[in-house]
Amino acid sequence: MAVTDIAEVSVDGSPMAIHTARPDGEGKRAAVIVIQEIFGVNNDVRSIAERFAGEGYFAAAPEMFHRSGKGLDIPFSEMQQAVSERGKLSEADIRADVQATIEYLRSNPDVDGDRIGIVGFCFGGMVSYLGATMDGVKAAAVYYGGGILPRPDAPADAPRLLDATADSVQAPIIGFWGDQDGGIPVANVEEIEETLKAKGKSIENHVYEGAGHGFFCAERGSYNEAASNDAWPKTLAFFGSHLG
Repeated sequence: MAVTDIAEVSVDGSPMAIHTARPDGEGKRAAVIVIQEIFGVNNDVRSIAERFAGEGYFAAAPEMFHRSGKGLDIPFSEMQQAVSERGKLSEADIRADVQATIEYLRSNPDVDGDRIGIVGFCFGGMVSYLGATMDGVKAAAVYYGGGILPRPDAPADAPRLLDATADSVQAPIIGFWGDQDGGIPVANVEEIEETLKAKGKSIENHVYEGAGHGFFCAERGSYNEAASNDAWPKTLAFFGSHLG
């Protein structure tokens, strides 16, 4: 049974809640930062944190939309609001939130601060990719991370996060993608892998046939049980290898 709690830290003067889940009992554990989709830290995100706790990790899910208020939980049907909230965050904001979460974990007596990983979904997948460029993160799992490369319908001059950050990647990455994801074509996935490998970075990608964006979220219509059931043990094996 996972022990759950809500911690609070300050990021640039704004209070940020961190939803935590850990196994019952004493001792320092490896930690996994769980990054939300664009809908906030909702029931699905909290349940993923509890699944990691069930596997022996201290899981921490920061509320990335804290600048708009506490406990923001946007219905899946309200896509426009969700996209608007995501649009308010700069890369500097995102890095500040992740850094504050890392510092919280390093100071937590239940956490081994030398063994911190990060996992994220959709917007959170991009955040997890950025986490791989940050000191203190030992492994990053990226689930259909949007925004690492521009969408197919983006303007020709859209910024390319991959180009600006690839040299800074320092943690191994595992990626999970669907071949029916309209915003992240398989060509983008291949380019991400080729670019990082050419720079000597560690990345392992898994592309699921017939799966679309959001395939891991059981509460969304895009849920793909076969892809989800294959990705989860691969994620655990990846973190087990790099976090101990």
